[in-house]
Amino acid sequence: MTELARSAPPIPPPSARQVERAIRLTYAQMMLGAVFAASTGGMFLIGFAMRLGADNILLGLLATVPQFFVVFQFLAAFRVERQWSRKRLTVVFALMAPVCWFLIAAIPFFEPVLGLPARFAVLIGVIILVTVAAQFAGNARGSWLGELIPAERRGRFFGYCSMFAGIVGAAFAVAEGGFLDLVESRGLFAFTALFLFGSLFGLTAAALNLPQPDCPLPGVGAPRPFARLLRETLGNRALVTLAIVHAVLALGSVAAPFNAAYLLRDVGLSFFGLGLLNSVFVAAMLLTSPLWGRLVDRFGCRPVLTLGLSVMAPCGLVWLAIPPKAATMAYWLLPWTNFLCGAGAAAMNVAITTMMYKVSRPEGRSVQFAAYSIFISVVSAPMPLVGGWLVTTLEHAGYAVDLRLTFYLWVAFVLTAAVLSRLLREADSLRTRTLVFQYFPARLAALLGLGTAVPFDADDPLGNNKGNGV
Repeated sequence: MTELARSAPPIPPPSARQVERAIRLTYAQMMLGAVFAASTGGMFLIGFAMRLGADNILLGLLATVPQFFVVFQFLAAFRVERQWSRKRLTVVFALMAPVCWFLIAAIPFFEPVLGLPARFAVLIGVIILVTVAAQFAGNARGSWLGELIPAERRGRFFGYCSMFAGIVGAAFAVAEGGFLDLVESRGLFAFTALFLFGSLFGLTAAALNLPQPDCPLPGVGAPRPFARLLRETLGNRALVTLAIVHAVLALGSVAAPFNAAYLLRDVGLSFFGLGLLNSVFVAAMLLTSPLWGRLVDRFGCRPVLTLGLSVMAPCGLVWLAIPPKAATMAYWLLPWTNFLCGAGAAAMNVAITTMMYKVSRPEGRSVQFAAYSIFISVVSAPMPLVGGWLVTTLEHAGYAVDLRLTFYLWVAFVLTAAVLSRLLREADSLRTRTLVFQYFPARLAALLGLGTAVPFDADDPLGNNKGNGV
């Protein structure tokens, strides 16, 4: 098959018309994929696991074990660099992920004959398959987009992707939360219906890869040795620095499975209520992502990343005021902090995604992306299990702690990542303090009709502010 891939006729570069069509189809994919993600992940997967009987440690295990299988990205990158079609790889493995969710949806039918260990082993096993499929599809698609989307439009492109996905994801999360509350008497079979529904949208999103044009791999000639591509990746100082910052941020996954668990089980929120609160977070992302995309294209990724992380970090302290059984307090406080955190997360997502393309080389990009993702995932993979074990151990030792301990650890990791982001080097980027104290006040003054509040050259925003200091 490798020889067939090498001897296949060369792939012509896509035309401008094909690129525009692919961008529109990708936006549609983002919205369909958001329904799939909203229906199968997050609070619904955690709720399903708790219905199966999972405790804090098992919830941590569910989030930890699959992450070690991101190493399959190296196999995906190896195939891409051996001249395999990135479009074909994307289509095949993007279809696999929703198909695997049909298996998860079938677990309630076997509940009478499966004990908790067996049910949970099946769940983790299928999630591992989903993870492997996602690594292949994500690596191939990421490399494919590197040539499909013009460099000067990537910030806006990823910003709009986040916005469109956010709109649809938020709406369906709320509606599906209400659905689960209404059919709660159906037990696990309510989740079966939800997972099957979401999987249909996932299959449709995967199918939309078919009409998009494939792109030739950068560099013509015999594939370079994989080991050499990997050494070049490790020698890419800018990419390595970004990976370290991202890895520290990813350590915040210590709290990943416990936000929904704490609000559903300890605070007492309904699925509909949790969906409403999560929709505020998503609404903030969708409202601000296009803005961050434009700022990234105009001023650089680093200042936007630093600002986004700095906004996110303090939001976790709101949990000090939301003890167990305080549902009313949660409804009062979380909308405000979720909005701020969503805006910060949008800045972080757009900045990191765009900067990955900026600091990676087109040749061997699939290997660079694979090494980047594997490093981050392997470093952070044990953290959910560590979080569940830590809370359970301290509770058994008689300490007055609960799952909020993991949220405070998340604050520490995000704040550390914000500080480390100052180490990133990006040519012609704006200083973060200039963005905060000059650009935003000037734009606000212009919107209010007050003129320019501070000296700021809108036509030459970088001016003498070029540099990497904060």
